[in-house]
Amino acid sequence: MELSETVSRRSALQYGSTMFSATMLSSLVSGESRASNESPRALFLVGDYWHNPITQEKNWQDVLRHAGWQLDFAQATKFVTPEELAKTDLFVVSRYAKSNNLGWAEGGIVSDRADEEVFLTDEREQAIIDNVKRGMGLLAMHCSVWNGERPKFMDLLGIEKPYMHTKVQPSFLHNINQDHPISAGVMDAKLGEDEIFYCDLIPGRTTGLFNLKGEEQPIDRTGGWCHDFGKGRVAVLLPGHTPHPFHSGSFKMIMWRSAHWAMHKEIPMKEFANGRPPERSIY
Repeated sequence: MELSETVSRRSALQYGSTMFSATMLSSLVSGESRASNESPRALFLVGDYWHNPITQEKNWQDVLRHAGWQLDFAQATKFVTPEELAKTDLFVVSRYAKSNNLGWAEGGIVSDRADEEVFLTDEREQAIIDNVKRGMGLLAMHCSVWNGERPKFMDLLGIEKPYMHTKVQPSFLHNINQDHPISAGVMDAKLGEDEIFYCDLIPGRTTGLFNLKGEEQPIDRTGGWCHDFGKGRVAVLLPGHTPHPFHSGSFKMIMWRSAHWAMHKEIPMKEFANGRPPERSIY
């Protein structure tokens, strides 16, 4: 299996452009000029009705707690504004097209929850794209590839067409790219029960990092890839429908390295608190 998909580009891909106001452009410039002595800021929008937000938040904290970065977790899509993205160095997202409340509410005790707005409004989509162009790293996880009605965001991720809803089954990380700093030295791994997403990728745009395959279905496709976009970098990692992949040492290593790579940061030799990769895994 090739690390990069070799399918033809979707013909006649059309999308309109949304222009930012002068105020927003000024905000983006201010994002570029964050003080060099500030800790990098990572902003997360992870988890929804179908994908456990607590699992994802706690595992990202576990992986990155020794990096010395500011880790901020948005409790609802509404808090991921152009202003917040303009002061963000790394945006980590696991969110698909539809409205799915994360659990945030105005009051501590509620009888009914209001529906959350959809993930990609015109404004939010353009803010993500423009901030990646100015240098923000983007790390898109799992269901983030299921935003097919947003061709500009799909183009940002390097995707022609996404596929989803394979059965939850034992999954395996393999065919690992040993020539890329995100994945070099990472070992094949069982990821436990998970749903395998996959995509037709834009030819020549991306570098494959690893494949995912299922035990019960004949699926073996690229499960992680990355590329440069403007001054920024984009990495896409597809495991994570269930909590199981987050218990894999190999996948934790890829998460750690992807976050550094996306921000153009050198990946430390001593990558975790014990000075060596997380070798223990429950799978």
